[in-house]
Parts: sequence; structure tokens; C-alpha cells
Amino acid sequence: MPPVHTAEGDAFALTMIVVLFSAFAVVALILFTIFRNAARRNREVEELIEDTTREDGGKKAPVVPAGEPWEKDGDWWKKG
Repeated sequence: MPPVHTAEGDAFALTMIVVLFSAFAVVALILFTIFRNAARRNREVEELIEDTTREDGGKKAPVVPAGEPWEKDGDWWKKG
């Protein structure tokens, strides 16, 4: 005897299909937004970034100690 299909079983399957298509639609919308905004990049900003890196000659910025001047070093208790 073949299994009898019920309305509850059909509703569950249709709900899962709707959820699946909704998830794919959200991912497609996110990818569409990313690609659309990537095409709108500001070329002037990219040129400015390239110019500043060229002027530095590949030099790295000086290392500034983290934290405020009034803060103690993390190992202050080891010294002294």
C-alpha cells in the first residue's frame, strides 16, 4: 500500500521550498549589491592612494606606542 499524502506534509514541503528560494534570493541580492557598488568605485580615491604610497617610497610609518601618554606599560610591575 503506497503512503498517503496529507495536506500537512504538502504544506511542510511547500514551506521548505519557499524558505529555500528566499535564502537564495537574499544571497543573490547581496551579491548583486556588492557587484553594483564595486563598479561605482571612486577612481580619484584610488589614484590618491597610489600617489601617497609612491611618494613614501615604500617606507613604513613610524611605530607609535599604543595607548595614551599617561598609561603605564603592561609590564610596569616587572621593572624595578
